[in-house]
Amino acid sequence: MLRMNALLVRERTLETGKSIKVSLMDKQIRVLIVDDHSGVRAGLKKLLLAAKDIEVVGEGGSGAEAIELVATKNPDVLLLDIELPDQRGDLVMRHIHDMQPDVKVLAVSSYTDRDYILGMIQNGAAGYITKDEAPSMLIEAIRNITKTGGNFFSPRALKNSEPTSLEQQTLTRREIQIFEQLVKDRSAEEIAASLGISKIQVESYLKLLMKKYETDSLVALKHMAQRVLSRRAS
Repeated sequence: MLRMNALLVRERTLETGKSIKVSLMDKQIRVLIVDDHSGVRAGLKKLLLAAKDIEVVGEGGSGAEAIELVATKNPDVLLLDIELPDQRGDLVMRHIHDMQPDVKVLAVSSYTDRDYILGMIQNGAAGYITKDEAPSMLIEAIRNITKTGGNFFSPRALKNSEPTSLEQQTLTRREIQIFEQLVKDRSAEEIAASLGISKIQVESYLKLLMKKYETDSLVALKHMAQRVLSRRAS
C-alpha cells in the first residue's frame, strides 16, 4: 500500500504551440517507529532521513501506542522493538497482523535469541534485524519487504536461529486458519463468520497468500493449501 504522491504537475507549451502535462511522481514508504527508548527512535529517524523514498509518519514507546498509531497513521511499515514496557512485541505483532495484515512489521531488537525471532515470525513479522545492524541495512530491509513483497532477516538473526525452522514458519497462525477454511470449500463470507473477522480482512489475507505463492487463482491457492497443510501434518 505504497502511497503515490504527485510532486509536480505542470503544463508546458512547446514551440509548436501544443501543450503537454509533465508529471513528476514519487513513491513514499510510510514508516512508523515504536521503541521505548527515545534515543533509539531518534537514531532510527536519523538513518531514515537519508532515504528520499521513506517518510516517518509517527513514533511511539509502547505496545498500546503501536496499535493505536497503526490504526491512525496507516503506515506501510512498522519498525517494532520486541521488548516494550506494557506488552511483548509478539503479542503486539499478533494484534496488528490480525487487524491490518497489509502492514509490514520489521522487528528491530537487541535480542537474537531463537525464541524471540520465531515468535515474531509466527505472528506475522516480515523481517528481523538487530539494532547494531540497523545502520547498515535498515533502509535496505524496509525497501525489500515493501517493494519485493519478500522477507528480510539479517545475517545475525539467521545465524542465531535454525534456517529450517524459519522456512517452516512462513505461515502465520491466521494464515493457517484461512488455509484450513479454504480447503473446506468455504466462501469468503463463510470464512469470515467462522473466524470472527470481516470479509474484507479475509479477502486481504487471500490476496496476500496468492502473492506469497505466486498465483492469481483461488483454485490453485486451494491446491497449495492442501499441500501445505498435508506437509505440516506429516
